[in-house]
Amino acid sequence: MQTIADAITQCLSRCNISGRVTIALSGGVDSIALLNACHHLGRVFSADNASNSPPILDFDAIHIHHGLSPNADDWANFCQAECDKRGIKLDIIRVQINRAHTDGQGIEGIARRLRYLAFADHAAPTLLLGQHADDQAETVMHQLLRGTGLNGLSAMGEAREYAPGKTLLRPLLAMSRADIDAYASEHQLAFIVDESNHDTTYTRNFLRHEVLPLLASRFPHYANALNRTAAHAAESAEMCEALAKIDLQWDGATTNVSALDTLNLARQTNALYHWLRWHDAPHPTHAQLQTWAEQLFRESPTDKPHQAGGHGVLIVRRKNVISIKQN
Repeated sequence: MQTIADAITQCLSRCNISGRVTIALSGGVDSIALLNACHHLGRVFSADNASNSPPILDFDAIHIHHGLSPNADDWANFCQAECDKRGIKLDIIRVQINRAHTDGQGIEGIARRLRYLAFADHAAPTLLLGQHADDQAETVMHQLLRGTGLNGLSAMGEAREYAPGKTLLRPLLAMSRADIDAYASEHQLAFIVDESNHDTTYTRNFLRHEVLPLLASRFPHYANALNRTAAHAAESAEMCEALAKIDLQWDGATTNVSALDTLNLARQTNALYHWLRWHDAPHPTHAQLQTWAEQLFRESPTDKPHQAGGHGVLIVRRKNVISIKQN
């Protein structure tokens, strides 16, 4: 059976990670388990090196102080104490959240966005998060209920670039919540419990406490099944992106869309969707994508520009080349 230390070591090895690595530390059981395991691994890595060589890995930690809970200061102090015990440097970063102005993202959404901005500004080139298999299952279920596409159903990958030159790793995605709880118990780890985790007005908490336990009563291995769904979706999304590159003759900068005029709407929409992603454009709805594709890709004279778009995005086709303007 794979241990938490094994999972971390294998993930770091697969991704060829060395140097400074930052642990995202909330103080919850998942991140404390990650902190403790990395602390022990860091000691092992240092011992394995020659005495005059720097360690292969140098772990530090970051705690984001959202200020949303009356206990937020206590949580930050707890994280500092846990890092001090292990000789790990901790940065505590305070972010300001205006509950009245969340830009339609809700408290969860705006907190997540500000958290990742803080990570990008302060974390090392490699950032470790403690999300696990049960978190993955919750994410897949949430995305299913939102009616998302393949990229959404892919949920959380083990590794991704979340900012220029910054890699995010989730080494515990194959571990269950029960595995992490057992590790914490074995090592007598102290951790905090965010009182908001039990507030089912938040969608993820509703899924965790109300929906998924009901599923588990009939489908005990639902988490494994949903994690396989995420893996299948990720593979399919990768193939769809490869197909888009072929259909668009994409070279990383320019396109030739002549072939799209005779393809079916599904291929046209897929190509346009990925082209917009490559340009970091806002994501339109699937219905909007279909409408835009029909306006841009059709068998008709191409000596006059074709245009499509909306909501701050304008796509212009001149002959067989498309370009984008964003407000």
